[in-house]
Amino acid sequence: MEAQAYFPLTSGWRWAYEVHRGGESMLATYAVTERIGDSVVVQAGEDRLAYALLADGIARRDGLAIGDYLLKTPLRAGASWPLTGGQAKVVAFGKTVTVPGGTFGNCITIEENRTDPDRMSRTIYAAGVGPISLEVQTYDPGKKRFVETLKAELRGVTRPGEDPLK
Repeated sequence: MEAQAYFPLTSGWRWAYEVHRGGESMLATYAVTERIGDSVVVQAGEDRLAYALLADGIARRDGLAIGDYLLKTPLRAGASWPLTGGQAKVVAFGKTVTVPGGTFGNCITIEENRTDPDRMSRTIYAAGVGPISLEVQTYDPGKKRFVETLKAELRGVTRPGEDPLK
């Protein structure tokens, strides 16, 4: 499968997530605000996240530099790719997942493992929708185990041309 089938980054896409961090919950919204060539900007509150849409996947952008891939084509069970200080791997493919925003079929789960500090993130992407779940765990040396530091689940999605108030 192609990476862009799992994270549609064209103008008009908006996502709302219930985010749990440090015992607190909040609603976070993300919206594709710009697409120029292979560059896409997603507004996340006060932050602007930049991505590069490449022939072989979707990567984070750091200024003009291409960073780590979020998704790398071809997506299939067991596929992996290097990250700065770690590795990403497709750990589940074709699953059905339910989150507060609905039930989605044909999902993939990407697990990123990194060092310095030791941490793991697991993102579930639904085909034709984008990220529907994110969990981040960081290693706690005192507890000698990984502890959840952030969890986000999709509450709603607006596709280009849809009016969320109707």
